Amino acid sequence: MLLGERKAGAAGQARDLGLREFNSRSVHPSCVGELRDEGVGGMPHERSLAFVSLILALSLISPSCAPRTDPQTGRVRILFLGEVAGDNALFLGWIATDPQFVLTRVPLSIEHISMAEALRFARIYLPRSQEDLATRYDVTVFEDFTPVVIPTHVFDWIQSSISEGMGIALIELVNWVGIGNDIDKWIALDFYRVFPAEVVLNDVGAQFGRTYYKVLNHNGPLDLPGVESVPLNRGHHGDMIPRPGSTTEAIWSGRQTPCMVTSTYGDGHALHLGHGWDNIPDEPRYHYAYLIDYIFNQLFYIADLPYPEDLPLVHRIRTMFVSFEDRRKGTMGVVDFVERFGANAVEALQLLDSTEVGHQRANSMYLSGRYEEASDALDGLLDQFTKIDQELMRAKDRALLWVYTIEWVSVLAVTMVCGSVLWILMVRRRLYREVYVTRAS
Repeated sequence: MLLGERKAGAAGQARDLGLREFNSRSVHPSCVGELRDEGVGGMPHERSLAFVSLILALSLISPSCAPRTDPQTGRVRILFLGEVAGDNALFLGWIATDPQFVLTRVPLSIEHISMAEALRFARIYLPRSQEDLATRYDVTVFEDFTPVVIPTHVFDWIQSSISEGMGIALIELVNWVGIGNDIDKWIALDFYRVFPAEVVLNDVGAQFGRTYYKVLNHNGPLDLPGVESVPLNRGHHGDMIPRPGSTTEAIWSGRQTPCMVTSTYGDGHALHLGHGWDNIPDEPRYHYAYLIDYIFNQLFYIADLPYPEDLPLVHRIRTMFVSFEDRRKGTMGVVDFVERFGANAVEALQLLDSTEVGHQRANSMYLSGRYEEASDALDGLLDQFTKIDQELMRAKDRALLWVYTIEWVSVLAVTMVCGSVLWILMVRRRLYREVYVTRAS
């Protein structure tokens, strides 16, 4: 579905909702009778009621009805704060690769960097004003960092922006023992009101029934094949208590306490995850095909985007975008390798540059909802890497041919010199005199 069509559909739903609410609650029966009898401004009686209903419905439509995306590109601009670390690199790489997202990463976790470094990154990369925050970013993601590294007025900007429609995901902002998020300091902030769930100050290991999900809301971000059959946590954290009006998306299958809770704060969507993305074990990272969609659906929820209707097709395209980026990076690594031997990789680089045009075209198709076309385009792009690899191998072989030739000539020359010296000294013995018999003997 096209983005414009999604916005139009959302607006149409808002109008329908406004009309239903107006017809069912907003108009007193006596007022309806007066409208039917007298009309409005000389208009026909039935049309007058419809006109007033339409005016009220249109007044209900606001920017918050539309998904939170860049109005120019239709992409979701993400500000990720916190744990930019090795265990999260896989997921952040997926987000950065997908055309749907524009990712800005700010390392703030003092578990991986020093407090001084976290403060410096916050000072350099955080928005300078609330207007800057609201106009540059559509959603924010917090993962496992102490609030001490962010000035209080920045939290005020973020909280106000969320109430006006910005989305937020709170990842691993629960209690756990160790160098981490200082959850007691989060609780003391006014920003704590944004959290969809209250934090319990206990600490329970994953082995005590906090490894597998049991999905409660099958129409939410966890509407994914096989998500209940894979382990999604290996850490230890405290429990959560959903706040009134929030939705418990899933509970831990063993402990039966919430593991994902969602809600709204003003016009913004909020998602609270009871563990970290970095706590996801290795098994699902390698073997659960829909792990990328697990991450993306959380971002779709807080951006108020509709989940893909044809998930297998969209999943295939997402993985192909990741494969394209992996192949591109791998090719650049091989180019660097062969150029160390003096190989001429110009033709391979020209072929690689030509894929960028097709990649941008596939991006546009994907963002506009033309998934079949995007899939076909990406198939063609990935096939081109076979030709690029072959050209790189030819360039490598040409370079190594000269390397091997020079090596062979050098070894042969040294062998000939050594053989000649050996012949002269040991066989012909030209540099030695013969021993003569003396008179004394």
